Order: sequence, then structure tokens, then C-alpha cells
Amino acid sequence: MINAGSISNKGIEFLLTLTPVKVKDFTWDILLNFAKNTNKVEELIEGVESLRLANGPFNISVEARVGEAYGQLVGTDFVYDAKGNKVVGTNGRYLKTTVVQSLGSVLPDWNAGITNTFKFKGFDFSALIDIQHGGKIFSTSYMWGIYSGMLEETAAINANGKNIRDAVADGGGVLIDGVYGKLNADGSVTYLDKDGNPVDSPVKNETYISGVRWAADHYSGPAAQNVFDASYVKLRELRLGYTIPNRYTGPIQNLRISIYGRNLAIWGRDNKHIDPEYTTSSGNTQGIEGGQLPSLRSFGINLTCNF
Repeated sequence: MINAGSISNKGIEFLLTLTPVKVKDFTWDILLNFAKNTNKVEELIEGVESLRLANGPFNISVEARVGEAYGQLVGTDFVYDAKGNKVVGTNGRYLKTTVVQSLGSVLPDWNAGITNTFKFKGFDFSALIDIQHGGKIFSTSYMWGIYSGMLEETAAINANGKNIRDAVADGGGVLIDGVYGKLNADGSVTYLDKDGNPVDSPVKNETYISGVRWAADHYSGPAAQNVFDASYVKLRELRLGYTIPNRYTGPIQNLRISIYGRNLAIWGRDNKHIDPEYTTSSGNTQGIEGGQLPSLRSFGINLTCNF
């Protein structure tokens, strides 16, 4: 066994409890927690600049790279010009980098949670909201959903008012956003016009491709097409309870009944088809989604007491 390297971590974490209202029969409590961590891989074993932590499917991996945050998603990226435009060939399809790139860390920028609890006489009601900001996730489900034609985007209506599954000659197909160009050996981009002639200024893509070709390129094109921001806001739990006064329960004390719902809603997703929390593993394969059952809402009843 050897020490593979060293990582520096700097962060902040706090827990704050507030009681904005407290009167005779009513109390409102707020519990707020926040955690932020910034890390960097300082060094790896001698002669190694990148350590593969996990192999994902379809040319994506999770790596530790010197000088970068831990857990980098690594795969092919779009080709960009100096102005940040995505570059497409004269065939209307995205170009991809010839070597794999860091596509972002799977680790979030920060996490937070807010719990509001209201108590009125014997009743109590609480709501828990969880927030995650930042981080990246590669979605195998999205890639295959587009490739196989299962997702609604594969039957969208294009700017011509036609279904993208219709033939390009009939006004169907997909027009992707980008400018014409070619990637040179030194990594620079040469602008092209629609006919493939070199030009000095970017020319916006006007070439439609078939819906089938566009869908297939989510498998064979830039891996970055299937990488999304892992941010979310979740309504993690709602709970309503009532504690029966001891004078009514005889030898049974603190008899409390409550109903709850969990995983009730999610907002702020970069991709509406996936839950950013659901990855293939809780180990080093974090940040790669696919093959899991969909996230579920759950409801239940609790009964607690003391004798």
C-alpha cells in the first residue's frame, strides 16, 4: 500500500438555531446549516499528474489531477473559438477535442439545509429544504434517452415548425448552435463559411442535420453534451404531528402521532430528467449517473410513546 498523493482542504461549516417567534402557545424555530469546502490535489506519486479514480461508461472517467479540485469528470469537450462559440463542421455537427479534458469536479461548491418548525399547543409542523450548489454530473440516462429516441427532446418541433424526426429535405432535422470552423493541430480554430472556405469572422451554423444523426452524436460526439450542473433545491421532508396531553393517556406518556412526506419536490435542476443526487456509487464513482431506479416520494405515519 502506498500514499497516492496529498490534497489540501479549506472550508467553513456552521449550524445556526433561531427562534423568531415564541409566545404563549406558539413557537417558530429555524435550524440552518451550511458547509463549503475548497480542495486541490497538491501532488500525486512521483511521475504521475493524473490518477484515475473510476472508469465510467462511454469515454468518461473520474480522476484526481494535480492542481485541480478532486474528482474531475474527464472526457471529450466541445471545441470553442476564442469568443466562446461552439464550433461545428460544415456538416452541421459539433467538433470535439482530440484529447480528453477536465469537465468539472463532481464535488459541489456548497451545501445547505433549512428546517422550519412551528409548534402550536400540541401540534407541530416542520419543513426541511436541502440545497446543493455546483458540482458536475455525467448522465448516462440522458445520453441513452436521446440516442434511443425515448426522451421528449427527440420529438421536438424545430424553427421550421416541423418535428425534428422529419427528413431534413422536408424541413425537419436539428440546427445546433455554433459557428463553422475546423480544429487545427495546434489547437487553434480556423473559421469557415458554409461551403468550407476559410474566412476571417465567425459564420453562424445554418446546416440542419437529421434527428437520428443528432441523437447518435450524444453517444459519439463530445462527452460534455451529457454533463450537467448538479445543483438543486429539494423539499426533503414535510411533517405534521400531534402530541396528546398526558392527562388523557393514562400510563402511556408523550403519545405522539405524525404523518410525513419525503422527497416531495425538486427545483433548479440543469436537466429535468435526472436527480443530481443519484449516482452509480457512493464511492469514487460519484458524478456518474445511470442505471438507478428513479427517485421516489414516500409517505408514512409515525406513532411514538413512553411507558
